[in-house]
Amino acid sequence: MTQKNKLSYCIDSQIKSSLQSTNGISMGVKFKFLVCFLLIISTVVMGQRKFDPQTLELIKSKKIAFLTEQLGLTSQEAEKFWPVYNDLEKQRFLLMDQKRELEHTSEEPKSDMREADYRKLAIDLAASHAKEGKLIEEYNLKFLNILPAEKVVKLYLAEGKFRATLMREFRKNQQDKKENEVTK
Repeated sequence: MTQKNKLSYCIDSQIKSSLQSTNGISMGVKFKFLVCFLLIISTVVMGQRKFDPQTLELIKSKKIAFLTEQLGLTSQEAEKFWPVYNDLEKQRFLLMDQKRELEHTSEEPKSDMREADYRKLAIDLAASHAKEGKLIEEYNLKFLNILPAEKVVKLYLAEGKFRATLMREFRKNQQDKKENEVTK
């Protein structure tokens, strides 16, 4: 089985198991967890430049199918929703790139950096988090103008489920690589 087919199979099976599990956590806690998890996973996934374009396309198509199914979009809703969602994804990517640049700067401090330099860096990092929050708020309003509120909430939950599935798959692939290296 090729790597691409393994990824597809594992994502499909993880999605099914994610849909079947519930744990009774309140909606507010889930939403807060989802927002934090979304930001963390976005950073990790966007930071992984090792994926080839075919794998990224596979992930994108799986995500589209998953979200479409989870949201139960009508054709009229989908026609309005996907361009806005794709724009959000582009904006998220740009913000993550900017944030990664700042984080890279903070990971490799220079000996000539003074308190004022660190203060500016701290302010810039906090501002990048604020921009992410504003972006989510902005697109939340756009989604609420396109979809019923229930579907917007389902969107956030489905994104979290999908990212969790990708993260589990990533970890499983890393574990499989380690096991294969040990057995060689």
